[in-house]
Amino acid sequence: MSQLSQLSQVLIDEISERRPSVDELRSRTRRRNVRRRSFGAGSLALAIGVAIVVASVGTTSIAPTSPNRAHLASYFQAAVNVSNSTLETVGLPTSVAVPTRVTPTLSTAGTNGVVSYVGAEYCPYCALQRWGLLVALSKFGTFTHLNREIFSSSSDAYPRLASWSFVGAKYTSKYFRFEPVELTSDKPISGGGYAPLEKMTDPQRIAYDKFNPQGELPFVDFGNHFVALGASSSPSVLEGLSPSAIGQQLNDPKSAVALEVDGSANYFIASLCPMAQTDAPAICSSRLTLQAMKDLRRGEGSPQTMSDATTAPVEPPTNAPLSVWRKWSAEEHKFLLAAAANYRYPNSTCTILKISVTPNQSHKTVLGVPAGITRWGISIEGKCLPGQN
Repeated sequence: MSQLSQLSQVLIDEISERRPSVDELRSRTRRRNVRRRSFGAGSLALAIGVAIVVASVGTTSIAPTSPNRAHLASYFQAAVNVSNSTLETVGLPTSVAVPTRVTPTLSTAGTNGVVSYVGAEYCPYCALQRWGLLVALSKFGTFTHLNREIFSSSSDAYPRLASWSFVGAKYTSKYFRFEPVELTSDKPISGGGYAPLEKMTDPQRIAYDKFNPQGELPFVDFGNHFVALGASSSPSVLEGLSPSAIGQQLNDPKSAVALEVDGSANYFIASLCPMAQTDAPAICSSRLTLQAMKDLRRGEGSPQTMSDATTAPVEPPTNAPLSVWRKWSAEEHKFLLAAAANYRYPNSTCTILKISVTPNQSHKTVLGVPAGITRWGISIEGKCLPGQN
């Protein structure tokens, strides 16, 4: 484990050890007159160097329609139950695009530990990507309420591809959160375009704008480590197929659907494995996944090298010259910038909205640090699901 990772773990452990009671938190919140609300949930205040404020989170919710649930359940289960042996046989086809490696930053830290999908119901490329995501994410958690059957636009490329909407869907995983957003429906509106559905959260929008400046759909962000822009393979393999026919082909490694969808899922799984920090699924150590990880690491947009920033600077002795102390302060600042950019809040039901490295300068010697020397702390603001602290 790198020293940067160790620092992050210390921050995480510090949160757990210092967590006060709910009554104390409420009392602190009243005293500070901090009022952050989302869908009626209360606020949470913690401390990491400086104040951390955590409140409730909400997402736009659209009531799902009620299609033939028995028909839908058949293909849903087929995708969920694609076997590891089928994935192994499919392998890593050259026709499948490899997700791009990206660098977490302070601005995108709010979606560390989050898998974001941004798409639209009318979008044929999104139809293909949803299938691959369902196969991959099912290796790390459980879906419920996938009950909104849709078809891509009849007037777009690859018309009327069978899929489903993530609107109203629920996903549970001990490793990360999945936050899907369907921006528009599959129903045209007068004047052109499609009816709006959901909106990205503020942290999602920041990551979307940074990693996807052209605004491609679909957009998948694997915790700010890897991103997939557009469909990972050709949607043409879904043309003319019913949902049940697609489900059947997913489990046939010789089929065209399995080659493209399961092949995409293999790279998605490799992108998800680094987010499973402890007790990762067995598939993360398979020969296929390890090979996919190598391909991912060779991708474009590799994270910056943090050679000097990965080691926490050693505090000088009290009687050291001020020039030494100033150098130490600059190194501490650089180190904490890297740590904050990669920080992940330990509670998977909470979202970081803002994270920053803040100065703390004293006019007298404090804890051995001379007057006028800047110490640095990490400040985080976030939101938690109602009832989750």
